Amino acid sequence: MKTEPVKVSPSTHWVGANETEKRLFEGLWAIPEGISYNSYIIKGAEKTALIDSVLGAYQEEHLEKIRKVTDPADINYIVVNHMEHDHSEALPKVLEAAPNATLIYTPMAHQMYKAFFQHEPKSLIIRNDETTVDLGGKTLRFIRTPFLHWPETICTYLQEEGTLFTCDLFGTFRRLPENKVIDTDIKEIDKYIPDSSKKYFAGVMTRYRDYVLKAMEKFNQLKIEIKVIAPGHGPIYTANTKTVMDLWASYSRPDYSRKTVIAVGSMYGTTLKFIQALTKGVEDAGGEAVVIDVINDEPAKALAAIMDAPALLIGTATYEYNMFPQIQHLLYLLQVKNLTNLTVGIFGGYAWGAGGAKHLTERLDQLGFRRIGEPVEVRGAPTQEDLERARSLAKAVTEDAFREKRI
Repeated sequence: MKTEPVKVSPSTHWVGANETEKRLFEGLWAIPEGISYNSYIIKGAEKTALIDSVLGAYQEEHLEKIRKVTDPADINYIVVNHMEHDHSEALPKVLEAAPNATLIYTPMAHQMYKAFFQHEPKSLIIRNDETTVDLGGKTLRFIRTPFLHWPETICTYLQEEGTLFTCDLFGTFRRLPENKVIDTDIKEIDKYIPDSSKKYFAGVMTRYRDYVLKAMEKFNQLKIEIKVIAPGHGPIYTANTKTVMDLWASYSRPDYSRKTVIAVGSMYGTTLKFIQALTKGVEDAGGEAVVIDVINDEPAKALAAIMDAPALLIGTATYEYNMFPQIQHLLYLLQVKNLTNLTVGIFGGYAWGAGGAKHLTERLDQLGFRRIGEPVEVRGAPTQEDLERARSLAKAVTEDAFREKRI
C-alpha cells in the first residue's frame, strides 16, 4: 500500500510510509497490523524542513512523496529527532536529493550518524532547549528529551501551530489507513488508542517510563502549548491529544489496577489446567484475572498486561530440567523493562523430571520479585487437592499485592 503525501496543516505534509513486509518491529514485537514510519515536510515562507525520515526499504516511496510537496533540493534542514534506523536509514538517499540540507540533532546523534553512514554531514548541533530555526513565519524549537527511548532523542515544536513532533514518544503500532493520518479522519481510531498504543509503550518505552514523565514535566515548565502531537509512528493527534498524554502518564507512573496476570507456558496443556482454580483464587481476593499464554500471546501483549498489574502468577512446564523457554524469555523481558516490582506466585508441572519450578523460583528471587508461598508444582495432571492449593496461592498473592500497592 503506497499512500500519497497528506496535508495536515497549511504548512505541513506527512511524507512517511507504512510497513507492509516486516513481521516483527525491532526484530522483537509482533506487528500483524503493521506500523507507520512518519516523516513530515514543513514549508515556511523562506525555508523548508524535513522532520525525520523512514526505514531504508521505503526510501524511494518517501522521496516520491517529498517530490510531490517540494523539490528535495529546496530542503534547508533535516531534523533528526531520533537516530534509530526506522527514522534515519533513508537519510543518505534523501541527502543525495537534498545536498544543501543541514542536519539538526544532538551531539550523540551526530556521532551516531557518522558511525552509521561513514559520512560527515553539514550539521547544527542541539546543546540546549532554546535553539530555534526560522523558516519564515514558522519557527522550530528543539527540546532535548533523552531516553525516549535512546539517549540522543529530541522533540521538535512548531511554535506558531502548537505542533509537537515527538518521534517515538506517543507512538503506536498499526499501519495508517490509506491517505488518512489525522485522528479525526480515522474511523477506527479506537484500534490505535488505547490497545495498539499500550502495546507499543510496553515494548518500546516501559524501561524509560520515568523519562516519559520527565519529558512531559519539561513541556509544562517550558510552557509548551501542545495542540497537535505528530509522532513517528501512528496517527497525528488533534482531538485526542490530551487523551494520549493522559494515557502515557498513566502507563508511566504506573496506575495499578486490581488485577493479577496469570502467565503460563505449557507444551501439551497440562499446566493450563490450573487456570480455572487460579482465576477463582484471584476473584476470591477481589481481583480480576488476566491470562497470558506465552506460546500464543505475543510478548508486547504480555508486557502491556503486566506493566500495570501489581501481581503475577507464573506457571511453567519443566523443559530439560529447566523453565519452559518462553517463560525464560518473559523473565528476561521483565528484567530489561524494569518490571520486577511485583508480588509473584509460582505453579507448574513435569512429567519425568522436575526442575522448572526450582529454576523459576531461583530466578525470581534473584530479580527481586516479592514471592509469596511455595510453588504449587505437580507431576502429571493436578489433583483436586493441587487445584485447591493453587487457588489458595492465587488468593494470597493477590491480597498481598493489593495491600502492598494500597489499591
